[in-house]
Amino acid sequence: MDENKNFLLEFLFHQNRYPLFITFIVYEEQTEEYITFLKQNNIDFRLNILEEKRTYYDFSGKHQYHPPCFTAKIYDPDSLAQLINETYWLPTQNEFYSISFSDNLRFKAEEVIEWLRKRKRSIPIFKIEAETETSFITVFHDGAGFYLFSNEEKYFPHDQFIANLPKGTVITQINDTLVEGDDMKKNNAY
Repeated sequence: MDENKNFLLEFLFHQNRYPLFITFIVYEEQTEEYITFLKQNNIDFRLNILEEKRTYYDFSGKHQYHPPCFTAKIYDPDSLAQLINETYWLPTQNEFYSISFSDNLRFKAEEVIEWLRKRKRSIPIFKIEAETETSFITVFHDGAGFYLFSNEEKYFPHDQFIANLPKGTVITQINDTLVEGDDMKKNNAY
């Protein structure tokens, strides 16, 4: 987790693009804690309460709540490091976590089937327009890396993407292609 968080920070520092919009969902009982943290650190944010209902149980029984969703607007590397160091544990718990170079995210409540039951869930929707360069990041399951989604020319083809990585980054695989030295060999293993 720490290695992935640190690489994400290095990648974002290297991009040096602000403002960034970091969106994360917290547990209901943490709402006031994060409001206080963001205010104390002078980080602009908005708080949305999502439509879906979540359930948890404790010694007093069943509880339901609508998940709190924060979007923080980050203007500098210090605030970026502060926020990611404070919140990166959330995607390791498989809570939604994204970083965008524009304010292009909204949630839409839709019915999905989970455990053979229909449930209403908040589906993240990133607004992407063909004529506007857009990039955003979502974090892998358990916080084990991240996905970069982009229509920006600086990230295509692979050599341009590699040129935009922090100095010293070691690349061993791109999609299904293994990289050995300067050579790329197709991986046919399943």
